Amino acid sequence: MLVLGLTGGIATGKSTVASILSSPPYSLPLIDADQLAREVVLPGTPGYAKIVAHFGPSIPDLVLPPDEQGKSGLNRPALGRHIFANDAERRVLNAIIHPEVRRAIFRRLVYHWLVSRADIVVLDIPLLFEAKFDLFCGATMVVACTPDLQRERLMKRDGHVLTDKDADQRIASQMPIEDKAQLADVVVWNNNGLDELNAKVGAAIASVRPSWLTTWVEWIPPFGLAMALACFVRRYFSKSGAREKKT
Repeated sequence: MLVLGLTGGIATGKSTVASILSSPPYSLPLIDADQLAREVVLPGTPGYAKIVAHFGPSIPDLVLPPDEQGKSGLNRPALGRHIFANDAERRVLNAIIHPEVRRAIFRRLVYHWLVSRADIVVLDIPLLFEAKFDLFCGATMVVACTPDLQRERLMKRDGHVLTDKDADQRIASQMPIEDKAQLADVVVWNNNGLDELNAKVGAAIASVRPSWLTTWVEWIPPFGLAMALACFVRRYFSKSGAREKKT
C-alpha cells in the first residue's frame, strides 16, 4: 500500500485535489489530518484540556458559549488569529495537537493496510514536511500555485473573516510553496482551470501508482513492514537534510 502524502499551501487548491482523488474514477481512501485535528481537540479530550489550560489566559473568548443543545467548543478563529501572529504560541499548539493526530493517523493506516487493501491511501496533511510526516510516506505530492494567485484565492474564500493583514500572516506562517515543491516527489501546479488540474492529477497518480505485484506483496505483514522500514530509511537520509534547511 502506497501512502501518498498530499500537501500544499493555504488556498493553493489542496482540498480540491483531495476531493478529486477521493472521488471516481480514483476513489482513493483519504485520511484528512485537518479533520483529525478537529476531532482530537473536541471537548472532553486531552487535547482540548491542554489547549484551554495554556491559551485560555491569553484568549478570553477561546471557549465558545454553549449552543441550544448545550454544546461548546473552541473559538477556532480567535485561536487562529493568536497563533498566526506568534510563532512560539503556534509551536506550543502544534506540540499539543501533533502527537494526538499521529496516533489517529496510525490507526487509520493500519485499518486500510489490513482491511480495505487499497493500493494507494492519501494522507492529506497541510504540515506534511514541517511535522516530518513525509518520512512515513512512500511518495509526496504538493499542490502549488503562484504567490499572487494564492493570496487572491485566500481573500476570495475567507475575506469575510480575514483582514489583509490576517491573510498575509497566514501565508507567511507557512513554509514557502516553492520550498515545498522542491521537497516533493510530484508537484501539481494549479494556476489554471479545473480541467487542466484534473489532467495533471491523473498524470501524477499514474506516475506514483504501485504495480499490482508490489501492492500484493506489501499486504503480507512481514514484507509490508520491511518495505515500510526501507522506505522510511530512504526518505530520512535523502530528504531530511533538505527539509531541515527549508524549515
